[in-house]
Amino acid sequence: MIITLENIEIHFSGNIFLFVLGFLTAALFTFYIYRYTIPNISKSYKIFLITIRSITLLLLLILIFEPILTYTNKLFITPSNLIFVDNSKSISVNKDKDEINSLINNFDKKSDYKLFTFGSKAEAIDKDSLSKINYKEATTNFNDILKYISNNYSEISSLTIISDGNITDGASPLYETEKYNFPIYTIGIGDTTIVKDVFISKTNFNKYIYANTPTIISVVVNNIMLSGETVYVSFYEDDKLIERKNISLSKDGLNNLSFDYLPKFFGEKKLRIKIDSAEGEDNFLNNVNTFFINVLKSKIRILLIAGSPSNDLSILKTSLNGNKDYLVKSLTYISDNTFLEKGNINNLLDSSDIFFLIGFPSSSTNTDFIAKIKNKINIDNKPLLFILSNNVDYGKLELISDELPFNLNNPNNNIDEVMTSIVKEELTNPILQISDTEILKHWNNLSPVFQSITEFVAKPGTKVLSQIVINNITINKPLIISSNIAGKRSISILASSIWRWKLIGDKSENNLFDKIIFNCVKWLNTNDNVKKVIIKPIKKLFALNEDVEFTAQIYDESLNPISNADVNAIVKDIKTNTTTNIIFTSKGNGLYEGIMQTNVSGDYSFISSALLNGKKLGDDSGKFNIGEVDLELTNTKLNSELLKSISKNTNGMYFTISDKEKYIQLIREKNKNNKTEKIIKSEISLWSDSWFLIIIVLLFSIEWFIRKRLNMM
Repeated sequence: MIITLENIEIHFSGNIFLFVLGFLTAALFTFYIYRYTIPNISKSYKIFLITIRSITLLLLLILIFEPILTYTNKLFITPSNLIFVDNSKSISVNKDKDEINSLINNFDKKSDYKLFTFGSKAEAIDKDSLSKINYKEATTNFNDILKYISNNYSEISSLTIISDGNITDGASPLYETEKYNFPIYTIGIGDTTIVKDVFISKTNFNKYIYANTPTIISVVVNNIMLSGETVYVSFYEDDKLIERKNISLSKDGLNNLSFDYLPKFFGEKKLRIKIDSAEGEDNFLNNVNTFFINVLKSKIRILLIAGSPSNDLSILKTSLNGNKDYLVKSLTYISDNTFLEKGNINNLLDSSDIFFLIGFPSSSTNTDFIAKIKNKINIDNKPLLFILSNNVDYGKLELISDELPFNLNNPNNNIDEVMTSIVKEELTNPILQISDTEILKHWNNLSPVFQSITEFVAKPGTKVLSQIVINNITINKPLIISSNIAGKRSISILASSIWRWKLIGDKSENNLFDKIIFNCVKWLNTNDNVKKVIIKPIKKLFALNEDVEFTAQIYDESLNPISNADVNAIVKDIKTNTTTNIIFTSKGNGLYEGIMQTNVSGDYSFISSALLNGKKLGDDSGKFNIGEVDLELTNTKLNSELLKSISKNTNGMYFTISDKEKYIQLIREKNKNNKTEKIIKSEISLWSDSWFLIIIVLLFSIEWFIRKRLNMM
């Protein structure tokens, strides 16, 4: 870049003639007043004082006429020609890959071009370091090129991309390239012949898949020039064959088929669709599609255990059965070891996720059954919703008091009609969120219910969500209590006839009673609704030799990010049981990154954890796969349409690698007239410079000082 000074000018806001006239007048007046002085001074002093006064008045005139100094520079810029070479694996199998080095070597050494590779990332290389182009990158990301040049270059003559046009990572660059004002030349390298091929183009499945709930995995199989051939398509779960189907490849090149899938256990599952090679097929690398799904626990299983039939029991059944995500069963005690419902009691108790105790236990409830319920709550850690009823036997209730969030004193079956009064400190509690607005108003408008005059006392560590109101007076007596201590969750509604709350709900309010009960279920069924430690790989499938990148998010109990935790992961090769330890680096704001490098393909699992000052904050685990499906090698055919579209968007040109001489000649011609000029005009407002005022004051001070020394008037 060369800079030359083209022009320099001074402009005044007023008439230049008036400026000159004013200065001459001021100079003559100064000469006149210093021509004769009292006392008379030497000629040298007169000349000095006249000069100082004239300069001072000149500066004052400059302030009045506001002069602006304008100067113009011309910049001669030589924009860069940037050449990006696709360094991904898909180029390695191309028979013309040596032509790339030949193309680069044909450039003049003094030519103004810069060389880069791209794949997983864009990287500058020296013109003499072509050995760095080794075609081993695991992915091809065109967007990285655009980000790189945006961050590093402002003056670009042209951009050249040498590639097969197959994107395996990131989005298409077509939209981004439309805004560039320089041409993009693309050079296609790859096989343009049509090969016989059969491959899996798409798999579809439900986002939410539950254990022991049948679902369907839909598969789309495409074929090129193999219509009429018969192939087997197999469906695997964790390398175990689930189903195999025989299909005849269609004439239109598209086959839709589906597999029935019944996952038996919840958790992360590795699924795989595999097509046996067809006769005459040229490419077998894209015959497998591997993906991971997360199988959820089956529907929330709720068991209603009632001391006797009641309206509360009936209304709860109706509300819960209206939610498709719940599987509701009930055990209604009638007499000694006799229940209204038929079924295996032990199976119901074992398989349930949440217990609802409604008016339980009653006076007729067998103590052995009470002990069984207590053991399930205590040992199996069953979440519990307890609803008081008039027929509760307080003596037998003491048998399960350890599992309840309250103690009771002075049991009494007499009742009061009470209203709800939400504790304001708990207004944001998720259990109470029954409306988007005016939550307090909705709760206070619920119908009255009945509560025993027994003294209920919330246990330490529990939360009182609502108190009672009698005759418009709030009384410090709990109505709703929640407890989450040592991983055990329970809620108690210390009132009967809560079916009355159903009466206040209507369609416009989305049924407040249902919201109350559903909120209770959601809260009880949540072990850790928001994970405080999230550690996972950035994707499930990695190519061989690709860096396996992990990210982590670490939070404290209040979900504030923690940036100084010790985060690590132990990765295990499932086949060989060898392990690798990954230490994460903090990136600030609770975010961490870690990288594992390996050249061994296979299935991997990981267990990770986060510690703060030696205290464990949480852990995470999961699975991923390396090298089973190499996206770079599944399609090595030239995607010339993408490359042509990129060039068309920017008034560039598309070349094949065999046309490299035409491209080189084009760049040489472009370099002959590659210099551009840029005019930079700058202005300095002389009158606004603070130094002007300082100099004026200084000159006046000097003149005044000398006059005083000479005893002049």
